[in-house]
Amino acid sequence: MEPALQLDALERALTRLGIRLVEEELPEEARLDGGLCKVQGEMLLYVTPNAPPWRRAEVLLDALRRLPHQDIWLPPEIRRLLPSEDFCGRPPGLLGLKEEES
Repeated sequence: MEPALQLDALERALTRLGIRLVEEELPEEARLDGGLCKVQGEMLLYVTPNAPPWRRAEVLLDALRRLPHQDIWLPPEIRRLLPSEDFCGRPPGLLGLKEEES
């Protein structure tokens, strides 16, 4: 599965779960590229717009892990990554990662 399709599948899955994706630059002192939060009763997933694709995928995958995703369809490549908590800093097999993207 192509990287763009993987990201699209993650975004669609989160949308089906009622999560609104918000692309917004987070303060540098936060030292993160995004995360799931609840604001005035609405579940939001903030993602830094300039995060590298592998990091964006990591943020989306981490959010999906925290939600009841068992009853929605996901591509097998993504479903296999959900039980894994140990990325060693990167999601294995996701987005064809390259060292120069670090």
